[in-house]
Amino acid sequence: MADEHESARRTVAEVRKDFTEVINRAHYNAVHTVVVRYEEPRAVIVDPAWYERACRALGEESRLGEPPTTA
Repeated sequence: MADEHESARRTVAEVRKDFTEVINRAHYNAVHTVVVRYEEPRAVIVDPAWYERACRALGEESRLGEPPTTA
């Protein structure tokens, strides 16, 4: 099965510099970004819909939930 999502590989420094762009690419274009440090993957930024599907496929609860209230 072909991967339906584009992916990018960026260093921590690149992601820090272009954080808004990375988040927008995940949200609007479903681009997954593998964040690396010293060539080692440290995190993957994915869009929320993909994350929800992955949780369901693994039989896990989503950790997105509702944002905390500030009272």
